[in-house]
Amino acid sequence: MDLNSTILAVSSPPGHSTRGIVRCSGADAFKLLVPRLSAELLIERGIRSVRFRLAEVSVPALLSLTPAPRSYTGEDSFELQVPGHPHLLGRVINGLLEDAHRGGLNARPAGPGEFTARAFLSGRIKLAQAESVAALVAARSDGEIQAAERMRDDRLGRLADIVTDTLANALALVEAGIDFTEEEDVTAIELGDLQDRIKKAIASINDHLSRSVGLESLQSLPWVVLEGPANAGKSTLFNALLCRERAVVSGMQGTTRDVLIEPLALSGVQNAEVLLIDVAGEESPRTHLDEAMQEAASMARSRADLRIRCIPPHESSPSAEDDVIRVATMADLIDGSRTDVDLSISVKQQQGLDELRSMIEHRMIERCSRLAGDAFVLAPRQEAALVASGKLLQEASSLLVSWESSGTLEAPELIAGLIRDALDSIGEINGVISPDEILDRVFSSFCIGK
Repeated sequence: MDLNSTILAVSSPPGHSTRGIVRCSGADAFKLLVPRLSAELLIERGIRSVRFRLAEVSVPALLSLTPAPRSYTGEDSFELQVPGHPHLLGRVINGLLEDAHRGGLNARPAGPGEFTARAFLSGRIKLAQAESVAALVAARSDGEIQAAERMRDDRLGRLADIVTDTLANALALVEAGIDFTEEEDVTAIELGDLQDRIKKAIASINDHLSRSVGLESLQSLPWVVLEGPANAGKSTLFNALLCRERAVVSGMQGTTRDVLIEPLALSGVQNAEVLLIDVAGEESPRTHLDEAMQEAASMARSRADLRIRCIPPHESSPSAEDDVIRVATMADLIDGSRTDVDLSISVKQQQGLDELRSMIEHRMIERCSRLAGDAFVLAPRQEAALVASGKLLQEASSLLVSWESSGTLEAPELIAGLIRDALDSIGEINGVISPDEILDRVFSSFCIGK
């Protein structure tokens, strides 16, 4: 990774917005701004309103200056907030790169995850915290955002530091005993003391694993799919369950053409969510677009953990199935109640909506991953590192138990090797003892500008 150049990128999401952000970090960051701003604005740390010059015009902007080493990356950095038009953001980036070329400055566009990689490499954050940034960027629901925030609090990093310190001290004493094996009456560490240290590390790892929730499980929310014929009231029910107008509702057949996906919180359980899916109504395709629409709907139904069958008035209900809730929609248009369905609903009269939410929660509660107050969130790589370290330490502990009768370390080199391998595994969490491929795998998942 080239750390000598100054990097620039648009750091706000794609598309139009009220404001967009251009981020820059590196030794020449502040020099890049000189041709575009008044020099007196580039003296001290802070946030100020400026006019950023672009050829024949200037645009209003907010400039945030953060000198090294107190910035996110540990380098001279700035963020420029301008009106969030993609073309304007592109012109700002291109203008700064052109200035760099004319002035002989070493600047280039940033690569994926490069800002956070520099923060890690400069010691501003740990590797586990860097991974939380990627998780936050990729979050699709409130639960995933909370999971990313939980990863960023560095409890995992602190655990890794404590276990690393315990094992490193134990390893040093074991290796000292190997070095002085020829000396009489020299015992660097007693077998019982070593066993206590290893058991303490194992207990810390197992406690963390027992209270952990995998990030993958939090990102794999159960699918609840609304299905049924065209004009069965699926989109109306979709909006009613979300309590907002997300899907277009029309009496015209075939209004819903895309698969609409939105997170739905289960109110009865803290942090539990499902993905509510609205698909096109079942009908015979007439065009290639209709065929694609029906194929997408079919794929969503096949992936569903729970299907809600919307049955319009005067249509018969299918037989009961374990993964289907049969809902009679538009109950206000018929007289009496239906006995061939699981629930009758009228969005217009707000009838049956709470009951349906309760039924969804009852069916899905066991499949929803939830974050307890003391739970840890682990990325797959982090969980694998903890498990590997724990297994190696357990192997070392078993050897020590087998030597208790003699009271001596019969094969200290073997114990030292196991502890060192455990240290390598636990060190991967914070990147303290981490091969290059681990760093590449972590940061390649980022998007540009992060």
